Amino acid sequence: MIALLLLACTGPSSDSGSSTGDSGTDGGGDSGSAATPYELDGPYVAAQRTLTVRDEGRDRTLTVEAWYPLAEGEDGLQSATWADLIPDEDRRTAYEALLEAAPDECPSQGLQAAWEGGRDADRSWPVLLMSHCHECTRWSMATAAERLASHGFVVLAPDHDGNTLFDQLDGTAVGLDTETLAMRVDDLEAVLAAATADDFFIGVDTTRIGAVGHSFGAVTAALFTQEHPEVAAVMMVGAPGENPLLPGVDIASIDRPQLFLLLEEDHSISVAGNILIENNFAEAPGPAWLVRYADAGHWTPSDLVGLTDGFMPGCGEDERMESDETFAYVDPATGRARAGSIAAAFFAHSLDGAADGAAWLSAVSAVDPMLSVEER
Repeated sequence: MIALLLLACTGPSSDSGSSTGDSGTDGGGDSGSAATPYELDGPYVAAQRTLTVRDEGRDRTLTVEAWYPLAEGEDGLQSATWADLIPDEDRRTAYEALLEAAPDECPSQGLQAAWEGGRDADRSWPVLLMSHCHECTRWSMATAAERLASHGFVVLAPDHDGNTLFDQLDGTAVGLDTETLAMRVDDLEAVLAAATADDFFIGVDTTRIGAVGHSFGAVTAALFTQEHPEVAAVMMVGAPGENPLLPGVDIASIDRPQLFLLLEEDHSISVAGNILIENNFAEAPGPAWLVRYADAGHWTPSDLVGLTDGFMPGCGEDERMESDETFAYVDPATGRARAGSIAAAFFAHSLDGAADGAAWLSAVSAVDPMLSVEER
């Protein structure tokens, strides 16, 4: 069973957001607020724009989606259209056809952040590098990113070109292997280098850097964190960072806060994969959190859930992994929101020292009884 780990994590074959409180202030400190619980939207308007990052060393150009906080609201802002996000007409047509064929309640039908809103050049924000799943897109966890931006985080998510949904549709996708993993880590390195340059479009605080990823992105985020001591915390969603299929990560060597989001009905990585997540949590030097999400599938945290048959586990009905009982997955909009809430609380605590972030995680089952947590 372990040999199947992540091999099924392929693509085709709103509960309100969260809140970290003011984590966009210069400097650290307790950025949470009892008046804005983490399960609600934060105090900022979430804005979004597409960036291009050039990696001259690899002769590689990256398309990066950026979500960021607007300290003050702006009038007349609209959210991004698919034409904004997918300028290539053939790819946009293909994506829209997938959306039209998918159940309406499964994938996100559009994004909500303010498109190309202004930004405060005199303010610096914590920055999160977000890595998408195998053969997915840079907006695969857009809902979580929007919520994080509303809580004062800059979220930067590159397309791992060659390992995207469109590469899969074109028949040009690279493999799920250590070579692709190394490419993905290099992508995050290039994005971080651009984000910390003096001419970046928005100010980021280089003392507050985190990484988050889903599925193959979880492994990517873990290895990136392991190799970059400036990354202060990492969140892994739906996959073990250290696993035998994609060697390279040594969880015990990451001496920074780690959070594992385990999806209890994850048919993509199977029971064996979830056991490895539990083992990763046990081996983490701490502090570490293991958040279990009952009735959640592999794609529950993703905005692509249900977009194709491959992305379907996480929406509608299925059989439980360890029995033939039929059950209904948690509502996809709620699942995406919960991932954002958990991320907001974790990074507010880990990057800003927000005591109420840790307290919220400890009591997360009171917010949603489908969630439970262990801490180390």
